[in-house]
Amino acid sequence: MSPEALKRLRNLAAFWNPRMQAATDDADLARICFDRAKAAAKRAQKNGQPDAMHRLAEELARWAADLERADATRQGRHAA
Repeated sequence: MSPEALKRLRNLAAFWNPRMQAATDDADLARICFDRAKAAAKRAQKNGQPDAMHRLAEELARWAADLERADATRQGRHAA
C-alpha cells in the first residue's frame, strides 16, 4: 500500500474512531457506523464505483432480512 493510501486510512480512522468510541449507546453507534458506510460508498462512487451505494443497500437489506428471519423463527418456537 502506498504511503498516500496509508495516510488516507489513518486520517479516516482518526475521524471515525473517536466518534464511534464516544457513542452514547448502541443506537448511536449504529447511526455513526451507518454514516461511515454511506461516506465510504459516496467516496467509492466518486472514485469510479457507481454501484457502491447500491451494494451498501443490498448488504443492509441482507443483514436486516437475516435478523427478521431469525426473529420470526424464534417467535414461532415460542408461540403457544
